[in-house]
Amino acid sequence: MPQDNLPFTPPVPPPAAGWTIMICINRRLRSDLASCAARSSEDLAKAIEAEVQARGLDIRVERTVCMGRCDFGPTVRVAPGGAFHLGLAPDDVGRFLDDLELKLSLKKETNKINELPPPGT
Repeated sequence: MPQDNLPFTPPVPPPAAGWTIMICINRRLRSDLASCAARSSEDLAKAIEAEVQARGLDIRVERTVCMGRCDFGPTVRVAPGGAFHLGLAPDDVGRFLDDLELKLSLKKETNKINELPPPGT
């Protein structure tokens, strides 16, 4: 069956360095200008970090400075090469990570090798 006729989107293979969720926490010096930090991006970053850790996802979370989308933030991007996700709120984190988990196959492998008895026992 050709890839474009599949009833689902297959997971994207991970880049060699792994995936990174980048969250802009930039605050502009002039308070009359829009910025991600002014739109609570630090609360969003905390929520994403906590949920990634709670789910045990194999993805880095990085707080970063301006990605040039100040008027539409908070700005989140999955690197390398992912789309911009604009205007996310902490309440959106579960749905956002559900989508990433499915598309990027982010679950860490569970492995019980350290719980096995030594060979020959």
